[in-house]
Amino acid sequence: MRIRIFTIASLVALSACSNSDAGSSQQNDDGIILAAPSDTDTLSNDLPESEVAAIIALGATGAERPPVDEHQHGGSHSGHSVGPEDQAVLDTEIEAARAMIAELDTIEKVAARGYVLATAPSPGIGTHFVRWSQILEPFTPGNPSMLLFDQSKSPPVLVGYSYAVQSASEPEGFTGKADMWHRHAGICVALSGWVIRERSTGPDECEGSFIAGGDFWMLHAWIVPGWENRDGMFAPANPKLCPKDTGPDFLRCADQTEL
Repeated sequence: MRIRIFTIASLVALSACSNSDAGSSQQNDDGIILAAPSDTDTLSNDLPESEVAAIIALGATGAERPPVDEHQHGGSHSGHSVGPEDQAVLDTEIEAARAMIAELDTIEKVAARGYVLATAPSPGIGTHFVRWSQILEPFTPGNPSMLLFDQSKSPPVLVGYSYAVQSASEPEGFTGKADMWHRHAGICVALSGWVIRERSTGPDECEGSFIAGGDFWMLHAWIVPGWENRDGMFAPANPKLCPKDTGPDFLRCADQTEL
């Protein structure tokens, strides 16, 4: 089976093309390397035409790649602190987002809402399920375009949201400056919804829709009860999803590059 590598997640969170064991994730000095699901060649998502059109549209914006020095999933903590007035509004937004958890907490529920499996698990992030058409819509707290699941559990468990937004500039997102948006360069997405790889050099290297990444913004939100993040609600990665055998400080994914 041909192995497809993608650095997305990271939705999603969702992170260098290289070789990897099927269905696993690695890291290098530049960030997380996410592999496309190992069963990509045997299972296909039967996407409705609207979702296929969205994937094509995301690659047809004419956007440039993000700056080469923009670190993917850089840092381990959330952004700036939030003042009292903004905090009150932010609390309302988070409440609205959490109100949707009961509608999104199983694979069956998210599939019924149009989300499809798009990546393999990645340490500190989980597995991205994506509703591609939502990425073309404005940011809405209760409508995440990506959902993060821990598939090491049986059944898989919802652990967080990942918001992806197509925007020429960094989205406003949640009220205040605590959220941390990031971008990914050269994303190649199959028209079945699989993320084949990241850091493709251009459309000629992509078997699907080539998304340059300059206008493709992502944000992780660790708002699911039981999966609170010690590094902050909007931190790029969640220590609770790190491997448990990576050293004495395993909660930071020790001996692995920054998530």
